[in-house]
Amino acid sequence: MKRYRSWASITIGAVLILILVGGIVRMTGSGMGCPDWPKCFGQWVPPTDISELPADYKSRFQVAGREIADFDPFKTWVEYLNRLVGVVIGLLGIITAVLSVPFFRVRRRVTWLSFLGLFLIILEGGIGAYVVKTDLQVGLVSLHMAVAMGVVAVYMMAITEAFQGYFTDKSAQGISPGKNLKAMAALLLGLTLIQMLVGTQIREQIDLIAQQNPDRSTWIAALDSVYVLHKFSYYAIVGIWLYLAWKLRPFFGQMPLWKNLISLIGVVLVAEVAFGLGMHHFEVPVLLQPLHLWFASLLFAAEFGLLASMWKLSPVESTEDDKETSVHDYQEGRTYIQNPQV
Repeated sequence: MKRYRSWASITIGAVLILILVGGIVRMTGSGMGCPDWPKCFGQWVPPTDISELPADYKSRFQVAGREIADFDPFKTWVEYLNRLVGVVIGLLGIITAVLSVPFFRVRRRVTWLSFLGLFLIILEGGIGAYVVKTDLQVGLVSLHMAVAMGVVAVYMMAITEAFQGYFTDKSAQGISPGKNLKAMAALLLGLTLIQMLVGTQIREQIDLIAQQNPDRSTWIAALDSVYVLHKFSYYAIVGIWLYLAWKLRPFFGQMPLWKNLISLIGVVLVAEVAFGLGMHHFEVPVLLQPLHLWFASLLFAAEFGLLASMWKLSPVESTEDDKETSVHDYQEGRTYIQNPQV
């Protein structure tokens, strides 16, 4: 389990890094740095100078029936590195899926979730290719982000499923947060996911506005009412976080994981609000855009981890699948965690 957990965690971290790199791609306008896929200007290793390209490269590599922009080696390599990170994530997904196979006998949901994560990674690559083919079509970028969050969620569920077999009902007694707090954690996650999707739509609006008017001081004023909803929804998210932090305090001694996740959520929320205010009052600084997106993905990951641990590491009524994964199935060659603090 330790080996599987390590590789699955590395995969989650790589996906979060990819989200940051993707934000940098958009920040620098490098989305079309490589006009074809999977190669870049017809080469596996992209050019570094225009002299390495044919004279008619603009029309030869046209996208959606239009000639591409002038060759920019910086944008080309930023997009190429983005793709390389995607390839690494694909390899990590394959390794994690292979390591999940032994779980099929004792906790098959770990295996199913691992292969689902690999499928989503492949789907993410396909969506990325189609985004390039359609010249960054509005809507596909949001879908690209949503699938990335799906990958994070699936692997976190798989890790939690793998952990569950190591907790007996006896060790979990007295730490159940109850259905109401679980529902509040689910609401917090749902609102955050909506915020992320709305924020992605706002970013697409800004991209369109920037094409018409490069003056950054006018961008915020040109946004529609969705931006107002995006701004004030954070009050609800902060309020729910404060409620959960207060109600979960009695469990922090037995479940330090919850304490750590609640603290992480609080820190990320403060950063997100600061980044949002910075973009609103200082004409959407280039550096804050990818950071705002990346911290939102961290927020989603932390909230999903909190919800998953509240559901899975608390006493629940056994299902047919759980009965097949009894304590006896885990005894050979394994040590049980009897203390939730371990």
